[in-house]
Amino acid sequence: MNGEYIDTLTELLSAFKNKVEIPIVQRDYAQGRQDSDTKLVRNNLLADMKSAILRETPPLDLNFVYGKAENEKFIPVDGQQRLTTLFLLHLYAFREDDSKTELLYRFTYETRTSSRDFFEKLTQNRVDVFTSDLSPSEEIVDSEWFVSGWKNDPTIQSVLVMIDDIKSVFGDIYDLAPRLLDDDYRPLIFKFLNIKDLGMEDSLYIKLNARGKPLTPFENFKARLIGRLKKLLPDFALEFEHYFDTSWADLFWAQKKTKFDQVYLAFFGVLLMNKGIIRSDYNWSNAFDFNLINKEVFRTSFYTLNYLYENSESKACQFLLGALENRPTYPQRVLFHAVTTYLYESEGVNNGSFERWLRIIQNLTLNTPIDNDERYRRAIDGVNKLAKNWDDLLEYFEQGGIVTGFSREQVVEEQEKARIIQCDKDFAKAIYEAERHPYFSGQIRSALHYAIQGSIDNIPNIDTFMGYWNKISALYDETKPKFGRLMRRALLTFGDYTLTVDTQNYQTLCVDDPKEGASTPSLKRLFSNCGEIVKQLLDTITTEDDVHEQLKTIIKNADIPQNDWRYCFIRYPKLFDMMSSSHLRLRKASGEWILVPNQKSTGYNEDLYIAALQEALREKGIESTRYREQGTWCDRYLSVSEYYVRYKKGKFSFVDAEGALLIETETDKPITEAVEYLLR
Repeated sequence: MNGEYIDTLTELLSAFKNKVEIPIVQRDYAQGRQDSDTKLVRNNLLADMKSAILRETPPLDLNFVYGKAENEKFIPVDGQQRLTTLFLLHLYAFREDDSKTELLYRFTYETRTSSRDFFEKLTQNRVDVFTSDLSPSEEIVDSEWFVSGWKNDPTIQSVLVMIDDIKSVFGDIYDLAPRLLDDDYRPLIFKFLNIKDLGMEDSLYIKLNARGKPLTPFENFKARLIGRLKKLLPDFALEFEHYFDTSWADLFWAQKKTKFDQVYLAFFGVLLMNKGIIRSDYNWSNAFDFNLINKEVFRTSFYTLNYLYENSESKACQFLLGALENRPTYPQRVLFHAVTTYLYESEGVNNGSFERWLRIIQNLTLNTPIDNDERYRRAIDGVNKLAKNWDDLLEYFEQGGIVTGFSREQVVEEQEKARIIQCDKDFAKAIYEAERHPYFSGQIRSALHYAIQGSIDNIPNIDTFMGYWNKISALYDETKPKFGRLMRRALLTFGDYTLTVDTQNYQTLCVDDPKEGASTPSLKRLFSNCGEIVKQLLDTITTEDDVHEQLKTIIKNADIPQNDWRYCFIRYPKLFDMMSSSHLRLRKASGEWILVPNQKSTGYNEDLYIAALQEALREKGIESTRYREQGTWCDRYLSVSEYYVRYKKGKFSFVDAEGALLIETETDKPITEAVEYLLR
């Protein structure tokens, strides 16, 4: 038997007619303990299980369960905790299903006689336990079959806590049993491995300490990793293992004492994923062929971890270890690869070029969309190709070297900056300072571009650059624009600055989020495009005066005709509220602009001019109601007094209840004309 045939608890229990038996050498069941860490783990596990059962998330993979199988009995040596929790959930799900009783009796504990007897009684009396008005634990303790001495059994105490939580979490799922038995979906799965079928000695997978506690996934990984190293580089193994257990362990312990082994394991997960040895670093540590680990992996980890230990306060160390606390993003993985690649090439020595290497690749990474596997792999390959120039990447960019895997615009910017940095120390300092702005993450090409435009010899002037950059900095905080709506309205006074969304059907007023998580262009991208409208705004404001007041003055002095759609947003800022701040999308439908409340225009959208007219009427104290149907090309109108008002081809039309046309606006001030008509 192997993982190809057994994936669920019911399959495991069905496969072994002579019981699934937790051996006496195993530790007690612990997932029901009441300490804060265990509570957090338990709550997260049950929540993840419920989400998978309800199909809110993909099936939950509980990783490998392995042990000895013989004489139709299975003795797990790793996976006891997960199997017990799964069993208790199935016990609750099949509480009134007598046909499953024989199957459930096959799960037993041999750690203590009391534990074995308790599980048997719990299975036998599960209907009363789980259908009582009392909590399961209260019902059990008050029952005649409960032995008072069982209160001292730590496994039983943990079970009592867990079954209370299981009933609380899963009590609202009326069809829990059929969901667990769904062969097509299988919400809760694991991979069964028979140690004998694996053809390798037990010690390679599991070691038991004096109390019978199995090694953690990290300890199992370490045993197999060192085993591979002894075959591949036997002379290097002793030194590597020494550092593994001393200096490197201290490094991760200082970072995260309570979960240092998880962070330690995550380091190797990201490293192996970047090297292409594993496809994913989620539940990965025993799920791949250790023979794929090559000498480069061991050298890279050796040089990297030694450097981080000796330079624990460095930017590289803080970034890399910080990224491991949670599951890293694609950009974090690429930057992780940049650190480890440099240290592999330099054999763990910073010859003075490390900071230059990291600065350039960080700028490239943070300003390139890396949001899927394909883009991530291209970026990793791009770093690998740049590794030939690890000792002087700045010079390579100065000379216009070929770069792949990253945004072409950002590559060109880095090449331009490299040429400036190499020949002008003062300008270099100004560039480094500008790159520290967290909103732009090293992307400063608009200020460079405008500085070149103002030069005679096509070389940017440092004073002009700083002038533009100081103005840009005055408009943005660390994570968003300081005057978002006001700045957008001011930009509209200079022209249509909107950007096209990838789908081509939408325009956006540009979202705040510089990471563009909704795939909608941001204000960061608008400013990086070096457009004329942005330049006009920057040329109009100064950093000596209050920027907020200057923006208000720009808007107040604007002379935009009412039949220009920009007028609606400039004059009636509440229209911004009719669009999601994550999208700020517009679309043309039948020749007219509509406001899209969400990402797509399949819902209820608003006609721009109808919404603007309603705002104008509110200012005059006139009540009205907007009507619209669902979809992009549908009828939208305003009901006010006895009229129905629509907007087409630059004109408002008024019709009566019978549909007869009463009047159309005629001037280039349709909103004013419509309001005056209704005030008669």
